[in-house]
Amino acid sequence: MSKIISLDGDWQMIWDTEDTGISNRWYATYPEKTQTVSVPHIWERAFDKLLMAQDCAFYFKRFTIDDEKQVTKRIFLRFEKIATHATIWLNGKLLGDHFGAYTSFVIETQKAIKLGEENILCIRVANMGATNSRIDFGRESKEGANDRYAHPGEMPVGLPWSQYPYGGICGHVDLILGNAAFISDIHVEPDMDQERVSIEAFFNNPRGYQSRLRILMKNPNGDVYEYFKDIKLEKENATQKFLLGIKDWKKDKCVWSPERPNLFAIEMQLEIKGAKGKAPEYTFPVVKTFGFRKFDCLKGDYYINDSIVKLMGVSYNQQWSEGGLWTDQNPALEKDLNAVKAAGFNVIRSCGAPLSSTALDICDKIGLFVFQEFPIHTMRSTAQGLEITKKLINDMVRDQHNHPCIAAWILGSENGTFMLQNGNKLLNAISPIDTCRPAISNFNSIYLDNEANFHKDTGKIIPVSIDRISQYATMRVNPRLNPSAAYTHYLAHMLDKEDVELMVPDTGLGDSHFQDEEEPILNDIENKVLVTLKNNTLFPKRATTIAGPRSVKSQKAIKNEFKSVETFVADNKLSIWPNFESFNADVYRIALKSKYDQITAFQSNPQIAGFFIDQWADNGTDFSGFTDENRKSKGIQNFAREITAPSRVLISELEHVVTPQSEVSFQLTLLNNSRLEDVEIEVSLLDAKDKVINTQKVMPEEPADKKTLTQLGICTLMAPRATGLYKIKLTLKDCGKEVHSSYEDLIVIDQADVKDAMSKVCFLDNYDESSDVLAALDGSEQIIFTANLSSWPDEILEKIIDVTKNGGKTLLLSDMTTEDIDLLNQSHNFENKIEAHWTTGANEFSLHYLPKDSPLLAVFGGNGVLDHNSASAMPGISLNELAGAKVYARSVTLKDGEIKTGVDLQLVPFGKGQIMFNQFSVIEGLETNALSDALFTAIVNLL
Repeated sequence: MSKIISLDGDWQMIWDTEDTGISNRWYATYPEKTQTVSVPHIWERAFDKLLMAQDCAFYFKRFTIDDEKQVTKRIFLRFEKIATHATIWLNGKLLGDHFGAYTSFVIETQKAIKLGEENILCIRVANMGATNSRIDFGRESKEGANDRYAHPGEMPVGLPWSQYPYGGICGHVDLILGNAAFISDIHVEPDMDQERVSIEAFFNNPRGYQSRLRILMKNPNGDVYEYFKDIKLEKENATQKFLLGIKDWKKDKCVWSPERPNLFAIEMQLEIKGAKGKAPEYTFPVVKTFGFRKFDCLKGDYYINDSIVKLMGVSYNQQWSEGGLWTDQNPALEKDLNAVKAAGFNVIRSCGAPLSSTALDICDKIGLFVFQEFPIHTMRSTAQGLEITKKLINDMVRDQHNHPCIAAWILGSENGTFMLQNGNKLLNAISPIDTCRPAISNFNSIYLDNEANFHKDTGKIIPVSIDRISQYATMRVNPRLNPSAAYTHYLAHMLDKEDVELMVPDTGLGDSHFQDEEEPILNDIENKVLVTLKNNTLFPKRATTIAGPRSVKSQKAIKNEFKSVETFVADNKLSIWPNFESFNADVYRIALKSKYDQITAFQSNPQIAGFFIDQWADNGTDFSGFTDENRKSKGIQNFAREITAPSRVLISELEHVVTPQSEVSFQLTLLNNSRLEDVEIEVSLLDAKDKVINTQKVMPEEPADKKTLTQLGICTLMAPRATGLYKIKLTLKDCGKEVHSSYEDLIVIDQADVKDAMSKVCFLDNYDESSDVLAALDGSEQIIFTANLSSWPDEILEKIIDVTKNGGKTLLLSDMTTEDIDLLNQSHNFENKIEAHWTTGANEFSLHYLPKDSPLLAVFGGNGVLDHNSASAMPGISLNELAGAKVYARSVTLKDGEIKTGVDLQLVPFGKGQIMFNQFSVIEGLETNALSDALFTAIVNLL
């Protein structure tokens, strides 16, 4: 007798809301008033409502093993997944316990099982309690240990527990009935270079056991080869290794890659001698799929089968409002992962929690790389949590290492002190089992948050083929919407040690701490870096309806967020949009173009090894997904395919607004993941009717197929004589055939008379001496400009107030800092209270727009909503609307789920004079930037 019996189906369950189950010995006395449930059983899916105290339950299963001949020698229980802590008793005897919802485990039953009689299996399942936010292990591990309770932040529970926690017996339960010996597991190590596979078989056997091993191997063509090996197992529970060569090896038919995901399968069984003259019987089979492929990271470059590949990935979040992973239905999961592949992504990161074995099987089949992340997210360091984490890592790697889709192991993300103290210990939990994949100790160890605050921790990457460890492997940034030419220049050159003149943009990418730390970071980073970008808010067409007892709070928040946006849109005093649909269309247009420009700039950067974009699906009020929370597409597949095109011409540092016959210069880079050989690039200027005005060709200086990234240098065009709308078309050709094309806007405007406008303004910041400033304030100019109000001494501040408030001049304030705002708020001369907030839209969104009657509409070509064409002047901070102000430009921002309105340009009466508060970025571009000149001239004319 050697078989596996499923214990799925009907079980009895009772909640332990009073924490009396262990003290009343339910595991041996079996309480009354239980309810029948069906296992697998996830609480959040099985119950419409969950009480706050329902965080622990006891499950009971009765079964009988009929084995009159006493053939069964070894009996085990196998649990696929239990969330989160399980304690197991059989017939009142404690068998063991297990923590973690992501790994299976096996428990021996020998000391408690009864053959031919009824057995009662009892499992105590404890999850994170909603009442006290702790996990109850039921008892201390030893006397005086004080470790019965643990906060989820101290345990490897992963990101889902901060969003949609779930509990129960989430997977299958099996009874393994083995005779004298059977195979418990196999470990496969394919060797592509040697064209063979190493197999390590793990046996459950007595000492001195002899038998014959049957091995079946299926190749990608479906051909099956059979092998037999005589074995003698001297030790109890022995292991043996075997080498098998691959017959009819052909690289294109046998090697696994994203383009050709060729899969092998191996099946192993032990022979059981049958009756004389009868065919032999076999134990239950153990089956593993695997693939021949190499993946490594050398100096930050990622290699697949010895060729560099630029990673283009998306964070694949699995947590779901209804509990557990978003689906356990294979067809739906496969459809979703195929959609990721069809969008052009070649890798996914299992965001905050590991992908299930079912999902990994699909990724193996369709050719999608996985950065498999252990459930270690912002953990605090405790001895108990560390030991549980090391065991979880060991179990996961042992269980999943055969999947060719797993490209790298990630220990967790943004884990700061925990990883600093324990990173090496956790990395060492991987290496004894898997030495053929790189491992990253702390994903996104360098990151800039939504308000440009800088954080840095170590995030080591350990490659496969060399011993050199890189300290900083990954970083996360949230770049601002509508990046300017200077901004994309920075993204395209950051981390370049040779570019000594590179300046960090003032707004939207790093506070002063980041600017101070940038040079030390450059000195520390000796490898290329993988970058993660957060997608912006992309609302579905209507508020998503989600289900599940844990979703009530999120569903309410979703409705409130939609309502706040709709309320703003309906406000005729503030909004210029007729309805939510038109507002959302502008959000999509600006957010997607901004993300396209950001990613294009990063892909142009030789120091960037690839990118991940957060995230594939919405989660609660995080609407940054390519799909909504229920996996319904938002219709942005074209955007996804553009940013993931394997070969295209990348453009950065382009100023979209120029004057007639001025030089238009921009950086071109060739991305060539397809290894095109006979490459030609055409740069064409088109008029509004798409008629070609002129074309120039750009050729790589060296063979293009040798690199994935080739810098083509600066390309310069001459702007047309006539004003109007134009396009720059970039065409990539291979052997004369078009492979990819893209377009960029070019707007030609008349040259503003900025010198005349500047002659009417007294620029205080141009003076170094106080006496010169005081003299200038008495000058004839009626407009006084400063971008450094708080830096002036009291004598000059008093003079500024006097000539404005009493002398009737206009004070033009620009680029208001926190110090400037505090100065005005504390002044008895200024009655308004000023407030400021970020409007870079770096995480959710910000729209900068003009009221319908704004005289600035002409400057922006009649476009009321400012987009990438206005990037050079786009504000990064907006102010509140001040009492009595005349408003010329506004903003609307979604921040932490709330709509916040702001003002970018407003004129406020101040005694006999007035103050213009300007948040547009215009001063640095005067006389060099066409839009800055036009906007500054218009502002001066207003005054």
